[in-house]
Amino acid sequence: MSLRAFATIAFFFILESTNAQPNVRIYSNTIDSLITAVMRAEKIPGLSLAIVMHGEIKYIKGYGSRDVGKDQPIDGRTNFLTCSISKLFTATAVMQLVEAGKLDLSQKLTAYVPDFRMSDERYLDITLDMLITHTSGLPNIFQRHYIDPPNDSLALSYFAQALSRERLAFPPGVELSAKTYSNTGIDILGLVIERVTGMTYSRYVTDHVLKPVGMDSSSFFIQDINPERSAQPHVRNMLEGTHVSDYYPDIAQDKPCGNLNSNALDLSRWIIHTLAIWKKEPLANAVIKPETFEDMWTTHRSIPGKRTSIGLGWWVYDSERFGRYYFHVGNDPGFSATLNIYPAMDIGIVILTNAEYPKDIIWNKIPADILTVLTGK
Repeated sequence: MSLRAFATIAFFFILESTNAQPNVRIYSNTIDSLITAVMRAEKIPGLSLAIVMHGEIKYIKGYGSRDVGKDQPIDGRTNFLTCSISKLFTATAVMQLVEAGKLDLSQKLTAYVPDFRMSDERYLDITLDMLITHTSGLPNIFQRHYIDPPNDSLALSYFAQALSRERLAFPPGVELSAKTYSNTGIDILGLVIERVTGMTYSRYVTDHVLKPVGMDSSSFFIQDINPERSAQPHVRNMLEGTHVSDYYPDIAQDKPCGNLNSNALDLSRWIIHTLAIWKKEPLANAVIKPETFEDMWTTHRSIPGKRTSIGLGWWVYDSERFGRYYFHVGNDPGFSATLNIYPAMDIGIVILTNAEYPKDIIWNKIPADILTVLTGK
């Protein structure tokens, strides 16, 4: 066994053995087999998994490689782009400012960004509540509006200026559906945060959300991440198979909606912090109040005919097998991720991968299979 492989295994067992619950300890081999079988079948280059139970990390382990075909093993501290899981931190920052009386979700966007314009005058009816629940009607802007600002402080302002040429995709207050989901709306919430705090989005969220939670290995800037700790994005095609992409989705305007670089260990800390707030346990550094967090986990918009709804930043799913749970998934070219919290069972699961193509497996199959192993449901 190589020294590197031994270190990876040791990292897993140090965390897993501390007051481990019997179900995780007994079923660790089964979980191992489950993950490796899925990775082999789906040709997933690398994956990092963490399971939180009863306020502690009970299982954390990496599988595969940061760079396919190379001896670069993944562990719980390997960094991945978390994609839309970033939205949870944007929503938390917004709700901090609501608590402080600096924001009101019922207020119009233009009350906080008076220079915001679109060619469609219906934009005047957009409220912060609509932005955070994906019902603002803002189009989901992608490649045609990539912004390359001279510095981070201008990225979101430049993006908002580019939207002045656009029309809404739906009327403000539209009924929630998969089609109304808007990365653009969350990016504009980032601009709102900047306007009311006088800080860049990334600085505010780092100082007021990430640091209090102890997420000290996470950053909105890929250049801050040690290259030896960073997973490479992978794509797959018929000619080359699975290989490292020549594109890393680090887009200046998209920090609020999807540019947080993090790892399973830091995101486990986030789950522990979140559940402690929900259980009203004493926390000296709690990022928000329990009543605010309860509101974030309360359904604010529902998708007709579906079990999925949205709170404030968090998605909500009513599962017959696992009870009501709260989650966010993410995907970008080369990455996919999920973060799920099951409060009825006091369990949280983080899965990060350096490939986008297996996202449905990462989002749906693996978490359900792990819970079945742990609970028998």
